[in-house]
Amino acid sequence: MDPAPEGNKRSRKLKPFEKKLLAIAVVLVLVVAGFSIFYYIQTREPHGKTLVIYTYSSFMAYGLNQTAAYNTVFGTFEKEYGVNIEIKVPSQGLLPTLEAQKSNPQADIVIGLTNVNGVQTVQDGLLARYQSPAIHYINQSLLSEMGPASAYLTPYEYSYLGIDYNNTHFTGKFSPAFSDLAKPANASNLLLENPTTSETGQEFLLWEIAYYKYLLNENWTSWWTEVKPYASGHVYDSWSTAFTQFESANSSALLVSYLSDPAYNSYFGYGNTTGSTVVSHNGLNYGWRTIYNIGIVNGSGNTALDEAFINYFLSPTVQDLIPTNEWMYPANTTTPIPPVYNSTMGQSSIIPLNDLVDATVIANNLQEWDIQWLATFA
Repeated sequence: MDPAPEGNKRSRKLKPFEKKLLAIAVVLVLVVAGFSIFYYIQTREPHGKTLVIYTYSSFMAYGLNQTAAYNTVFGTFEKEYGVNIEIKVPSQGLLPTLEAQKSNPQADIVIGLTNVNGVQTVQDGLLARYQSPAIHYINQSLLSEMGPASAYLTPYEYSYLGIDYNNTHFTGKFSPAFSDLAKPANASNLLLENPTTSETGQEFLLWEIAYYKYLLNENWTSWWTEVKPYASGHVYDSWSTAFTQFESANSSALLVSYLSDPAYNSYFGYGNTTGSTVVSHNGLNYGWRTIYNIGIVNGSGNTALDEAFINYFLSPTVQDLIPTNEWMYPANTTTPIPPVYNSTMGQSSIIPLNDLVDATVIANNLQEWDIQWLATFA
């Protein structure tokens, strides 16, 4: 699921289920035990400090109980470190709020900056430099994709975008190229998000640009010109609006969403008719990976506690909650993935197009790409 702050993604009644416990090999137990190097539980005396944390409204919102997840993530740290944590969701978004408060920081930690806006945050000097000892447990390809910004931001979760489809309509292996999505039968049923108003839409635009501009060395705007005659009325301002439309659409509908959607549906007993895929070219699968990060706000007066919280955030206490509450993959490679994820497309078969585009290049060109998109498509 997309954890970007675009409101509630879907309304639902949770169905009862038994959470399956994974058997963890002795080797994994030994690896996880290594976390005691940088994070361990102990009783500390309360000292009355308050940590202000900025995040997004949907953080841990898609599991069984957001309050319970919050109590685990934040309450555990409060008790162990004798502090108070104040959670704030900036109405203007994380990056604009941090920029507005640059001369007078109001937060200590920010959770939810991506491989797009996070790089801009670093370039603007809004974050303090910190690399956790837990970095050794983090998926190294995520750090590579973040580039120099990884000295300030630490990945905690990630997921590929996906093209959702109804597998009762698209029988067999559905693995379209971008050119296939532009064909009238598909383009007229493709539900998109506006890249200037939706983070999901923005990530899809980057996926398409990376595919055409950096993989095929072709003009990326041509695809949007080809799709435009068929996509009228199918571009939504948010992921949630597009998903609602997908739920009520006919079986030929396609939706720009996330590869973990089939796992979500399976987990809550919503059936197995929804599949999700990336795009293909010459027999290879190419996807776009969204990375979410945690960082320390430059100017925070609680540096030691900030660092301790980031170390803790990368520990099993938090990382174990990510797959079935955020519907993303945990950045900590020692975290077990629930069996329900077996219903998703295998990530090992996907080549991340992020590797072809430096994160700094994206930050420096995104505004111009948005302008080009508006001139071509809107």
